[in-house]
Amino acid sequence: MDLSRRHVLGLGAVALGALRLPATANAKAASHPPLFELGVGRLNSTRWQLTKPLRAPDRFDLVGLRWNPGAHVEAQVRARVEGGRWTRWTALPHPHVPLDGTDPAFTGTADELQFRLRGEAKQLTARFVRALDDAPRNPKARASQAAPFVIPRASWGADQVPPRSGPSYGAVQAAFVHHTAGTIEYGPEQSPGIVLGIARYHVQSNGWNDIGYNFLVDRYGNVFEGRAGGIEAAVIGAQAQGFNDDTTGIACLGTFTAVPLDEAGFDALARIVGWKLSIHGIPVNGQVTLISGGGSTTRYPAGTPVVFERISGHRDSNQTTCPGDQLYAQLPTLRTRASSYAFAASGITVKAASQKGVQPVNVSGQLRFADGSSPAGAVLGVEYTTAGSAWTQIGTTNAGPDGSWATSITLPATGQVRAVFGGDGTRPRLESAPVSIKVVPSMTLTTDKRRAKAGTAFAVSGTLSPAQGRVECLLERQVRNRWVRVQRKRINVRGGAYRTTVRPKTPGLYRVSIIATGVTRRRTLRAQR
Repeated sequence: MDLSRRHVLGLGAVALGALRLPATANAKAASHPPLFELGVGRLNSTRWQLTKPLRAPDRFDLVGLRWNPGAHVEAQVRARVEGGRWTRWTALPHPHVPLDGTDPAFTGTADELQFRLRGEAKQLTARFVRALDDAPRNPKARASQAAPFVIPRASWGADQVPPRSGPSYGAVQAAFVHHTAGTIEYGPEQSPGIVLGIARYHVQSNGWNDIGYNFLVDRYGNVFEGRAGGIEAAVIGAQAQGFNDDTTGIACLGTFTAVPLDEAGFDALARIVGWKLSIHGIPVNGQVTLISGGGSTTRYPAGTPVVFERISGHRDSNQTTCPGDQLYAQLPTLRTRASSYAFAASGITVKAASQKGVQPVNVSGQLRFADGSSPAGAVLGVEYTTAGSAWTQIGTTNAGPDGSWATSITLPATGQVRAVFGGDGTRPRLESAPVSIKVVPSMTLTTDKRRAKAGTAFAVSGTLSPAQGRVECLLERQVRNRWVRVQRKRINVRGGAYRTTVRPKTPGLYRVSIIATGVTRRRTLRAQR
C-alpha cells in the first residue's frame, strides 16, 4: 500500500478545502463546516492494509470514502475522540447507485480515524459530515396523519438540506430493507442527527436529489420520513438500483452484520412496512415479479424479470451485503410481524409513463376498495391543475377487474395530475396523490426561403402545442464564429400558430430562433450581396 509516512503524518496539513456551503449557512457553520474533506493518499494492495491514525480537520459524526474514477476499493473505518476509545471496525458500504466511493458510516462524534483498505486507487479522500449538533433532539411524530408514528422531515432538520428538485413517483410493489452502516452505539437523541448527516452526505457529497431512503428506523422504534414527496405517495428513491420505480426503501440505522435489530426497532420496521404496503394495496406476504431497469450495481441486467419476496433485503436486488447477515436473517420473522400490521384500505394511485415529455402523456394506476368489492368498470376521472388553479377533469377511463387502469391525456401545460373515483352509493370518493408532469411543447419553424439578397424580408412561421400567448423571435448574425444579436421581438400566437418576418440588412450568415417556454427552434439564413 502506497501510504508513506509523509502522506500519513502530513494529512492534517493537506486537508482539502471545505465543500461549498448552502447560501443559508451562518457564521457558526462557516467556522465548523457541515461537510469537509481530507486527502488520504494512494492505494495499491490486494491485502488489507492499515493506515496510521489520521487527524481530521474538524470534529465529525459520519465519514465516507471517495476515490478516482475507475478505482476499486474495499474499506473499513474506526474512529475516536483524540485519546479516547476506538469504535468497532465498520465496513464502508458501496452505495446502491454508481459512485466512485462509499456511503457514509456513523461514527459518533470523533476527530481521529483509521482505515483498513485494500484495492487500487490513485487518490483516496475521506469525506466527513457534522450533523449531531445541528439536528433537533427528541423530535415528535406527527399527530394528525394516517401514519401517526412517523417523524416528519421538518422534525429532523431536513430544511437544512432541501431537495435539488421535486420528487418523482412510481408504484410500490415491494419493500427493500437496508442498514445504513456505522456504530449501533447511539442514543435515541442522536438519531435525528444521524438521519440529517446521511441526508447531507447523499445530497451535498454524492450530488443526489435528496436522501436516498423513503424511511429510516432507529434501534429505539423511531421511524423517520426520508425522501420528500409524501409518505403515502409512491415516491421514487435512490435505494435499489434497477428497481427504484417499483419499490419503497426502509433503512435501519446502524450495522447489523454481527447483531440483530433490537426488538423496539424491529417492531417499528414491521409497522411501517405493513402500513406502507397496505396503503398501496400490496400484500405483505407472497412474491412479486419485477422487471430490472439495469445499472452497474444491480444483480440483474435491464429487462430481466426477477421474482422477489414482497419484503426483501437490499442484497436480493443489488451487489451488496446490506442489510447485514443478522438483520437479513430476521426477514422471515419480519414478514410475519408486518402482516399483523397490514390492513385493507381503499385507495387509488396514478403513475405517468414519463414525467417529462411531449404530448400525449400515458398515465396508469390502480383502484382498490377496502370492502373487497370489485373495481371492474368503475368510472375514473383524470384531473389537472397548475399554479394553484382549481382541479379540472381532462380525461376519463374505467378500471379493469383487478383495479388496474390506463389512459392517455393531453395537458394544457406543465402541472399536476391526479386520478379520482367519484364515489357511488356504497363506496366513498377517492383521490390519488398528485404527480407532477413537465410538458415539453411541440413546435415547428419554417421560413419561406433560405437565401435571399440582403435587405429582403424572410417570412418566418410555425406552430406551437400546447399554445402559449407569445413567443420570442431572435435574429442573430455570425461574426468571427460568434452569434451576435441583431433583433429581438415578441410575437403573438393565435390558434396555435405564429407568423412574422425578419430582414437581414447586410450580407452574411444569420440565425433565426423562436423561443417559447420549454422549447427553442432555430434555422439558418443566408443574406447575399
